[in-house]
Amino acid sequence: MTSARTWAAQHYVNALRTGEALAVVRLADHLAADVVLTVGPAEFSGRDAVLARVAGKWPLTSVYLQGTWSYPVDVDDKVTVVGAFPAAGAAPESVTLTFSFDGDGKIRRVEQVIAPRAPLAATDTIPDVARSLVNGALANGTPMTMACSDATGKPLLSVRGSIQAYSDYQLSAWLRHGDGVAALALAANPRCSLLYWDNKARAMFSFEGLGRVSTDETVRNRVYDLSPEVEQLHDLDRKGAALIIDITKMTGFTAAGMLRMAREAV
Repeated sequence: MTSARTWAAQHYVNALRTGEALAVVRLADHLAADVVLTVGPAEFSGRDAVLARVAGKWPLTSVYLQGTWSYPVDVDDKVTVVGAFPAAGAAPESVTLTFSFDGDGKIRRVEQVIAPRAPLAATDTIPDVARSLVNGALANGTPMTMACSDATGKPLLSVRGSIQAYSDYQLSAWLRHGDGVAALALAANPRCSLLYWDNKARAMFSFEGLGRVSTDETVRNRVYDLSPEVEQLHDLDRKGAALIIDITKMTGFTAAGMLRMAREAV
């Protein structure tokens, strides 16, 4: 049977996970006037302050909405609810809410403890999950963005549909214009960065590295052949340039968790 305490906790969880105005209004009736909420080192005192902290769309609201929340457990006059997020990228591993109550059964204290998700072990190679996402980026509708700068320091930003994993620590791209601004800029300043972002899949990572155009025919043919067919059809005569990027650093996350890669520049 649902008690007044577990019912109050359920209202709190519903407001937290949705941020909906009506859920917050309903929660207000279950909070004591002097309620206190602690979230890590932060503390919010009073009904209005707590409601303001729960209301609306916060960065983790979409994560909380997809989480698995336990039924409130009432033990020793305290109610505990745990939310778990098994596949939510940079989201926490879990969130534990512990509720204390006054004599009228209203919530007088909420302790919110967030357990961060442990990052995957750092590697000196591109993680398999990142390599797979890179290779399928164009087909997925999330082509990668590349940034570099020319000899004068002018920034250059472009979307590249041909980026593929070339080796355990290299990315490649077919530049349609062998003498274009990107090729010339990288010849003057090889430092570049690349970004992959898929909001729906909660996947994001960035690469840093050193780019160079290769004139070796074996490398040129492989880079061209690795490119998606639609990219190849833009340059049937293979007049473009083969770009090889030696990756020195990668950070980010996917549904599998945080990703880290680091290696010395060569």
